[in-house]
Amino acid sequence: MSDNITLPQGAGTLLATDEILGVHVLRAKLQTGADGTAVDVSQTDPLPVSLVGSLPAGTNTVGAVNMKPATSGGLSVYRNTGLSTTGQSVKSSAGQVFGWHLANWSSADAFVKLYDAAGAPTVGTTQPALTLMVPAGQVVSAEHTNGIAFTNGIGIGATAAASDNNTSQPGPNTIIVNVFYK
Repeated sequence: MSDNITLPQGAGTLLATDEILGVHVLRAKLQTGADGTAVDVSQTDPLPVSLVGSLPAGTNTVGAVNMKPATSGGLSVYRNTGLSTTGQSVKSSAGQVFGWHLANWSSADAFVKLYDAAGAPTVGTTQPALTLMVPAGQVVSAEHTNGIAFTNGIGIGATAAASDNNTSQPGPNTIIVNVFYK
């Protein structure tokens, strides 16, 4: 017996359709079974799925991991309540910066500089990877969900001017930083 039927023009076999933007789209019901049989897919008769192979041994990750709040595995915080031109090491190996919360309580603008360095940078000599302006009397916050990569390590310092070679000190104990990193 043939699996196909011929539909006569005009009156004939009724087919289920769904009209979408003036076009009739054939509605179909998913079925399984050997040739000549059909079982409608449902909650009680789900579509059978076979795995072709398994993941290789190791630390493979599939899907989202740690999406629930957890008491471990989060970001680390570097905190300094008096950042100055004396460079500080946030992390001495490769890492990523995911955000910051910076405050400047002086009456002049300040510049927080992040360095891609394995140890404490020499402010005014070491090339900054980022220079962040913190206006006088203001707070600046940012979040970078994918992280900003630092290959060698993460260093930090602050100056009173933006230029890379600047060594002028911001006001004493006026630059407060919190850097969120991994």
